[in-house]
This record gives sequence, C-alpha cells and structure tokens, in this order.
Amino acid sequence: MAEIYKDTVTPVKTKIFWNNEIVDADNDSVTARIYDITNDITISPSISPATVISTSTADKVESDIGTYQVSLSKFYTSRNRKFKIVWSYQVGGLNGDHTTYLDIVTPYCSFAEVIDDLKIGSDPSDPKYKNYHDLSMAEKYARKIIEDFTGQNFYLYQEEEVIYGNGSDILPMPHKINQIHKLYADDFLLIDNLSSPQVNNWGYTPVISETGFGIRLDRTELIDNTVYVANGMIPPSINDLYTGQAFRKNVRYRVVGTFGWESVPDEVEQAAVQLIGQYFAKDRMWTDRYLKSVSTFDWDFEYSSNAFSGTGSAYVDKLLAPYVITNMVLI
Repeated sequence: MAEIYKDTVTPVKTKIFWNNEIVDADNDSVTARIYDITNDITISPSISPATVISTSTADKVESDIGTYQVSLSKFYTSRNRKFKIVWSYQVGGLNGDHTTYLDIVTPYCSFAEVIDDLKIGSDPSDPKYKNYHDLSMAEKYARKIIEDFTGQNFYLYQEEEVIYGNGSDILPMPHKINQIHKLYADDFLLIDNLSSPQVNNWGYTPVISETGFGIRLDRTELIDNTVYVANGMIPPSINDLYTGQAFRKNVRYRVVGTFGWESVPDEVEQAAVQLIGQYFAKDRMWTDRYLKSVSTFDWDFEYSSNAFSGTGSAYVDKLLAPYVITNMVLI
C-alpha cells in the first residue's frame, strides 16, 4: 500500500501492466478517481466510501514507461486517512482500470533530524547521500518495528474497542484514548458526545484517566441512590443495573473514540532515528536474519539470544520500554 506523509503534497504513482508488460496508455490519457475510505465517526455527514471525492487527470512520468501520477492537496493530507484510487485508461483502444490504496501517515521523526543526527549527505554527490525514497522507506521500516514492539500507534485515529467491566468505577483501556465519542453497555447506548445535544442515558459522566489508558467516573458529579431517596426522588433504573459499580463485572462495554497520541513522544522519535540508522547499516542484511556474527573462514554462524525479541537494538529497546503496553499500568 502506498503512503504519503501527513501535511505534505507528494505524488502518488502507478504503473500500467498490460499482457504482462508495462505499457503507456493511449494518448497518455489516464484518469484517477479518488474515494475516501476512512472510518471516521467524527465527520458529519459521513463520507460514503462509494462516493468519488475527486477526479484528476494523471500526469505522465516521462522518465518511466507506463508510469503516471497524481498529487493530493494538503486539504486531503491534513490528517491520517485512507483512500482508494481507481485508475482508468485505454490501451490499444481497449478500456482498462486498476485500483490502488493510499494511506496518509504520521512519520515518527523528521528527515531533517535524521540527516543531522546520522550525518547523512544531502547533496547527491556525497557518498552518504540518501534520496527521499530511501529516507521514506527507512522511516517506514522504523515505524513498523516500533509499532510491533510497543503495540501502539503514535498518532490519532478513530477506533472502537470492546472491554469487559471489572466491577469498579474504572474501565482499563487496551490502547491510549484521546476522546470518548460513544459508550455502550451490552449494546445499550450510555453516552453520545457527538450528537447535538449530547446524550447521557447513564447518569454518570465518564472522563479519561490521567494516563489515558482508562476511563473513570467524574466523581464530582456522582450521585448514588441515597441522594435521590434523601431528596424524595426515585432513583433512575440505570442505577439498579450497576448497584454502585459503574463498570459492572463481565458486562461488555463498547467504547467508540479517538485513540492514540496527539504528538510523537521524544523517546519514540529518537528510537525511530536509531532504527533508520540500523536500516542503512551495512550489516543489516545479516541482523535482519537474527545473525549475531559470521566467521568468514569456517562459516560459523552465531545467532543472537535476542533473535526473537526486541527491536534489534538494546538502546532502542530501552527507549521504547515505557511505551510497551504489556509493561504499563493501564489506568
């Protein structure tokens, strides 16, 4: 899947394959229809993934046969999104089309920082020079390793999580949550913060815990049955369901919200820089295969004891340790 960095204008390229060959389109005429297939509950009215949001005439990349490109404006790359692009053309008078997919992603470090920290050349004549494609592939390599190692994505995204209550006023979350949009208990709507006016069928107000890895009650607004009775009122029926425990044990809660991080933490950014350096290292072809050392005379291959754990760098592992979900307190 192709990627474009958030807040950039970068061409999206494709190639036309016809009868197992790369060929030019008739008259170099290629049309790109773009669909937004992002699952984003915060957008109202919602964008249908079947609706074309933009139609563009693709430009021919003169240096490459059968290669065409379109550019998306910053309006479309201002946040993490997913697009489907349908390319249409004719070859030899016959209609053809194919589909590609595009992710708008948040890089975990800036290329300027990478170039400065790793002493990478910025002039093509420099032996240490890396072009934009080299740097973006290295950043993707680092980002995927970091996400796999930590179990987290360090950007904001829309998600729905299902968690079972533990009989307390705190609901631990498997991932960091930034905003609560909707909250359900066994498919019963408790909270809807997206509607106007907002809906609260619960009587409680949920807030995000200090770490971001849990939802707790706003205790300043907490009213139990004794308060209702003391004031001559009938307690709401929802209180009978929870009997003083907001998140009842074994009840299935569905949380719809914005998850992730508003900005990339410094440690994650530094880890990405180090992993990019690892990507460009001359011995990466061996370390990627979990080889610790190779003897050139008797071919004695030695595998590292950490072959199947960690990122391949002890320093990076230490930087990322506080962000590994399984090692964190999730409330």
